[in-house]
Amino acid sequence: MARKKKKSKLNLAERYPNLPTKERMSRADITVRNNIGHVDEPLRIDKLLKNAVIDEMQHLYGMQIITLWTIATRPFIQAMKYEQRTNARIPSFEFINISRMSAEDQFHKTMGYLRTRDRELIAKICFEEKGAIEAGRELKLPVNSITVYLRSAFDALGNALGRMRDMKKAMEKPKEEEGDEQRWR
Repeated sequence: MARKKKKSKLNLAERYPNLPTKERMSRADITVRNNIGHVDEPLRIDKLLKNAVIDEMQHLYGMQIITLWTIATRPFIQAMKYEQRTNARIPSFEFINISRMSAEDQFHKTMGYLRTRDRELIAKICFEEKGAIEAGRELKLPVNSITVYLRSAFDALGNALGRMRDMKKAMEKPKEEEGDEQRWR
């Protein structure tokens, strides 16, 4: 007689890897379509892209500054405190791409390169999740040309991110040259 195979009892996360967890579903409105979870309320910047107010590059600049802001504003946890531990080996920080400290520096330098109007408009849309018209009214900008101001602000953000990266590369270049000289000695 042939034995019947027993069905494995997999939990939902293993059976349907694209579905959100119960905890995630309890925090936000998520609908499941075709075994994929979709957030019902996307970020404000995603709505601007979907409605063709900003283009894909401007959306990318906004997502980069939101990422830097998120990393820079998260609270310190015990594992992230910068202090010497006894009997612990000191890790090499050369290969860390984006750490909390560098994200803070990058965020503040990028925002420092922007004009006040652009900085405030980007902060209201990206960080406070306000609509374009609502943000424009708070900044006392003409509502009928808010799209122009918005596109200009995101273009300026792209230029500021580029300037910040160039400055970061220029600061890291002397360190690389010193390392090359020491290696050949």
